[in-house]
Amino acid sequence: MKPLIFQVILINFSETFIFIKKEMRNLLFFAAIAAFTFTQTACDKGGKTVTKNGNTVINHTGNSGAKISYGQTVLINVNTFLNDSLVQSTRRDNGGAREFTIPDSIAMVGRVPAVFEALLSLAEGDSATVLQPVDSIMAKGIPKDFGEVKNIRFEIKVEEVLSAEKIAEKKAEAERKAQAAQAEGVEVASTVATMLNDYKAKKLGDKLKKTASGLEYVVLEPGSGAAVKMGDKIPTNYYGVLKSDGTMFDNSYDRGAATPFTVGQLVPGFNEGMQLLKRGGKAILFIPYNLAYGEKANGPIPAKSDLVFYLGLEE
Repeated sequence: MKPLIFQVILINFSETFIFIKKEMRNLLFFAAIAAFTFTQTACDKGGKTVTKNGNTVINHTGNSGAKISYGQTVLINVNTFLNDSLVQSTRRDNGGAREFTIPDSIAMVGRVPAVFEALLSLAEGDSATVLQPVDSIMAKGIPKDFGEVKNIRFEIKVEEVLSAEKIAEKKAEAERKAQAAQAEGVEVASTVATMLNDYKAKKLGDKLKKTASGLEYVVLEPGSGAAVKMGDKIPTNYYGVLKSDGTMFDNSYDRGAATPFTVGQLVPGFNEGMQLLKRGGKAILFIPYNLAYGEKANGPIPAKSDLVFYLGLEE
């Protein structure tokens, strides 16, 4: 579980925006009543502004296009820093710019996150630095390893403001990809069932390898991309079943997209299996329970369950 600072302060771009708990309402302001008020000073090409919520926005480009407004959808890249440490990056963690729809002003009741505020003062193509002062509540959620942090720093690049036509096009493309993923999932399910039957019948022969830890695996495709190491975040397709009877307990295909996994944050057998491949690789993992969830049950997975995974790493 990430500390509060990563759950509340750092923007989750798959959400619209974050509401603050009731006990923090003395910190709130109401953007539904009036637009944000900025104090303009000369700095960089686009100027330096201080928002009503006390965040500093330094526009490095000052493009002359229309400012982003409520209801628009944008593609943005953001790097988030605590002092000089990069703690979140759309490029590093998500593979590129994230789509973010700004809610209607009527919905904007609450303390709007700093990046959200900044977007309303930027135009397509703008780059900006946003400094969000760390208050006493935020400070409690920052790990001590970072030392004293006075500001959370966001480096923003507005890649594109999407038109209604582009949004419809992207939605249609996402639906096509989801359908393709679900069709692929049917094939993967069949592959896993066949491999499990062959495993139990001892038909895998030399294809079946075993590591010192006890993890067994069959490499389907080694991959031709970069080697995988601890800490890498990789979009991953997977299909997991119980070794005992082949019951499926989870997979990425039903969701229609690969899941970004960070090597080292999964069960030991999965972490090890990912590192046996290069990016683009595929394998079947036979994970003993001591390298999975151990002696305790985990949701649909009973206690002491050996698991079988299909694993496919994207480039």
